[in-house]
Amino acid sequence: MKKTRVLYIILTIAILTIISTDLNASTQNDNKEVKESQNTQSTTPMAENNAPLEQPAVKNLGNGRFQIGSIIIDEDKKEVTIPGHLNMLEGPIEFIACTRGGMKAYESVLEMDTDAMSFNLSMILLGLDPKNGKPAAYHFDPIPPQGDIVEISIQWDTENGKKSILVQDIIHDMNTGKTLPTDQWVYTGSIFLDNGSYLAEEAGVLIGFVHDPASIIESSFSGKFPAYGTYVVNRNHLLSIGDQIMMIIKPVESKDAAN
Repeated sequence: MKKTRVLYIILTIAILTIISTDLNASTQNDNKEVKESQNTQSTTPMAENNAPLEQPAVKNLGNGRFQIGSIIIDEDKKEVTIPGHLNMLEGPIEFIACTRGGMKAYESVLEMDTDAMSFNLSMILLGLDPKNGKPAAYHFDPIPPQGDIVEISIQWDTENGKKSILVQDIIHDMNTGKTLPTDQWVYTGSIFLDNGSYLAEEAGVLIGFVHDPASIIESSFSGKFPAYGTYVVNRNHLLSIGDQIMMIIKPVESKDAAN
């Protein structure tokens, strides 16, 4: 039964890819004037590649557990775990996590041991619905993105045992001296472009917090973003580049659904 469910989800992704291509082509045209007025440009040059995207392989580990590369999906615990490491300590940041060798590594706190397609599929297997996702229209879009809510934490080994924090706590706001004031994290799913490419894969982005359309998960922070360079790595936690971490992502039931 669970194997059938996995095959169904993969087929659904293929269908959503086709639908999203048409919808996002329209969205990009609608937002063209907005992007120009914001004096922004695409986060990454888009490759002219119309070849269909290859779906990641899913391995059934039994007992409600599945594996995609280094990612483990546990249906019983309702969580996804992904290994990674601390990628940077100095300089401005705009993303929580990038893909393995991702283009946006220079602005990403963590580099995860996965690619964007595998990460996105794991979110769907976790039960998140791409149809609920509404990514940012452009970089620094003041309108909060929408989607199913998730909680993200990271843990790592210390001399005194494992330490765990919410992922927003690794971001330091130099203006306020506090951590990132995110309301919550939402699964947007990123977007497929009119040439069939997946923006998250092109940009090498997994989780952002400045409302970038490439992000698969984004902060739903509402308000005006401060100047570039305001957000840096909180050095009260991980201390050395290369420190290994485990990221845990869990769905959060919305208050509306609970009522």
